[in-house]
Amino acid sequence: MNRLNKIVLGIGVAVLSLTSLSGNAQVGKHNSLVAEDLKVILVKDIEHIADSTHHTHAHDPHKSSYKILHVNFLLVNTDSSITTPTYKAVMMRVLDPHGVDIYDPASGGGLFLLNSKETPYTYKVSTKYDGKPLQIDFLYNHSKHFRHGLHIIELYVDGLKIGEEHFLIK
Repeated sequence: MNRLNKIVLGIGVAVLSLTSLSGNAQVGKHNSLVAEDLKVILVKDIEHIADSTHHTHAHDPHKSSYKILHVNFLLVNTDSSITTPTYKAVMMRVLDPHGVDIYDPASGGGLFLLNSKETPYTYKVSTKYDGKPLQIDFLYNHSKHFRHGLHIIELYVDGLKIGEEHFLIK
């Protein structure tokens, strides 16, 4: 299981640094790429920005004030199989505490094949990759607020899992 190494809370920001997990048995694990030093940063909603889409709603006790998710990790080639530059699409899939995919096409979400089944992803980054360690950043602005509870972040390349992390919102 995951081990929580550090929690730092500041005004409007929570930083969680977690140890990577091994791949899930049902999902194929990538044989040459892995996500290392995965860090998750949660940012509260910025309330003082004038935005025509920002509406005030009654407080929902199940929703947190966190709305922005920043995921940072190092994409590492473990067996030197990639030597020529190629484009790689890295998908981040976020599951809420009820196991439901956080997925919004307007916010960068889409579908990819996972075990021959179309599966939603939360956000995707496409980048040129030459086999050397590469810093990857996801900055996802949730159209709603994240709910309280344990969330799961799964990372995929070529339909295979390269890493997984969890974060908890109390």
